[in-house]
Amino acid sequence: MSVINRSSVALAMLLLAGASARVLAQDSSSAFPQFQPLHWSFAAAGLPDSGRGPKTLFTRHDFVPIAAAAAVTGVTMVFDQRIRNWFRSPQVQGGSTRANAVNSLTKINETPLAIASVVTYGVGRLAHSPTTADVGLHWAESLLLTDAISEAIRGPVGRARPRVSPDDPFKFKFWSGFTNFDYRSFPSLHSAVGFATAASLMEEVRVHNPAATWYVAPFLYGFAVIPGLTRMYLDQHWASDVVSGAFVGQFLAHRVVHYAHTHKRNKLDRALLATSITPNGFGGTLVSIDIQKVFAPAEP
Repeated sequence: MSVINRSSVALAMLLLAGASARVLAQDSSSAFPQFQPLHWSFAAAGLPDSGRGPKTLFTRHDFVPIAAAAAVTGVTMVFDQRIRNWFRSPQVQGGSTRANAVNSLTKINETPLAIASVVTYGVGRLAHSPTTADVGLHWAESLLLTDAISEAIRGPVGRARPRVSPDDPFKFKFWSGFTNFDYRSFPSLHSAVGFATAASLMEEVRVHNPAATWYVAPFLYGFAVIPGLTRMYLDQHWASDVVSGAFVGQFLAHRVVHYAHTHKRNKLDRALLATSITPNGFGGTLVSIDIQKVFAPAEP
């Protein structure tokens, strides 16, 4: 793709950021409910928090992080080729030991993380720990939404993976992502689910044990960057794919967990959290649901 076309794609991302900012600046009081001033929280990893639960999962305040993500992604696209070349250099690729380690780490994706979230929920029910079950439930919900949104973007965009188009990071075959894995690069699902995991667990820590955020956050977000880095090492994603995926996962997971803790539970949440799994005394298990908890007046 020509330099002019490359610049046009990056410029489009920047224009999107600018347009989002202008929309935010406009008076939209008739279309959106009014909220308290924004508060920035380290525990929320830089995403705005209205201070109380909004009526909807997404609000007009979301234009701020969306605009920032669009701008950063657009700028990163300009350097995608250089970053890819650096990752493919001999000093970064290393020998077979490093390659084997990366191949093992890249298996940290949506499948094992989804299983881990369900297991966490199950352990919470078995151990009769509402907090553990709550964490597992919201983690699973975050991953489900992140996966769905990421795939909904990847399909229509149809961006070629770097191993398919090593010399042109701006190669797109729109709508090909639905049928061709080679054109399902943007955003990185590995990066998205890694950051969705970190964000959902971080938000749970903020709710249940705020004092632990300062030492838990580096561990969780250190883990979150690993899947994306492995995909760049293996020539499966451009740097901008990883950046955009990180935003998608962070943004959606923060929204899901924050919303869950600032609103009344729906009947599905209450049913899942009211479910008990216990041994039946005959070598099997007994699954029971406390109907009173399901139909009792909902509490946040």
